[in-house]
Amino acid sequence: MSVQPERWNRRDALRLSNGVIEALVLTGGGHIAELRLARPSAVNCLWTAPWPNADPGDPRLPALIAAYGADPAGAFLAGFTGHAICLDLFGMPDGDEAARGVALHGEAATRWWDFKPAPSGCAGRVEMPVAELSFERAISLAEGAPLICVTETVTNHGTADRDIHWVQHLSLGPPLLATGSSRIFASLDRAKTWPLGYEGRELLRDNAEFTWPHAPSVTGESVDLRIPFQRLRTGFVAAARVDPSEEIGWIVAANPELGVALFCCFRREDFPWVAIWEENRARRGSPWNKTTQVRGMEFGTTPMPIGREAIRRLGPLFDTPVSRTIHTRASLQARYAIGIAEIPRNTGDLTRVEIADSAVSLIGSSASVKVPAPGLRGFLLKGAQA
Repeated sequence: MSVQPERWNRRDALRLSNGVIEALVLTGGGHIAELRLARPSAVNCLWTAPWPNADPGDPRLPALIAAYGADPAGAFLAGFTGHAICLDLFGMPDGDEAARGVALHGEAATRWWDFKPAPSGCAGRVEMPVAELSFERAISLAEGAPLICVTETVTNHGTADRDIHWVQHLSLGPPLLATGSSRIFASLDRAKTWPLGYEGRELLRDNAEFTWPHAPSVTGESVDLRIPFQRLRTGFVAAARVDPSEEIGWIVAANPELGVALFCCFRREDFPWVAIWEENRARRGSPWNKTTQVRGMEFGTTPMPIGREAIRRLGPLFDTPVSRTIHTRASLQARYAIGIAEIPRNTGDLTRVEIADSAVSLIGSSASVKVPAPGLRGFLLKGAQA
């Protein structure tokens, strides 16, 4: 097990390794920027932003923010890559929050984090003064396994209860996601497209309910959302409920040609939603520049990135809460895991993920793979509230 500081794309980072898997964590914003097998030429299974970005306080940052749409969206995009945290907001801040410096998706992803090495990984903490919250994330690398286990804790230091959005902005793209050779599978059921189009280039019909994975397109056809990047110059956003029959929800992004699959698993009670976002070279403005391909499979408490007031008006969707309440002077905790499996070319469509205390089994229509995962099920189900 090793934890080493390094510079990554002119940003401060820690690289964690157990000899089987490596994770790279940025101290600016707390992003998990890389997750790869610990071997030469292994691909990063997370999306890397194709535009310049910077840490908080970097002299380049103000110009990047201005170029990427100014505050509050530019402040997030100027540091965004890989897996980001959206807290305590999913979407744009309201006028008062924006005036106080809150960025798109909240404060945590745009502030410095205090990271310290831990026996099996690292622990980070960030303060959110506008929300009066603190956030802690402990990342542990499973011994001898291609798996990271993450424990997160939110504490309310304010004098009032607060409804929060708590979303893992898992972003995937090339080389893991490639047109024609990749598929995305997840334990989802009921779903709905969001009501705001996609800057005139939307793939899916607005505000339409559907059953995962088949969504209605703007032209009336059915689109299989398991297949990324199907139609060039389009994008979409949708909300999908994690299947209530699953105690542990899961997401798998597989590329049999590369021989790898990234998998995530989490307790459904903690994160009952997956917001699905795809940008397929559609957006013309900076930093997108009609060149970006990225798919978000963003698991969390909240179905859509439409902001605080719109989520309150939406209320429960499909009989499922759309935010989480944290009481004054109290803490909430959640856990999840992300790993990498080596898969054969003939895996076929994934039909099931089974999570045990010793292994994760990815069960395909033609072949199955078992990945070591010591103690995983017990870790995930240990409890959600502190």
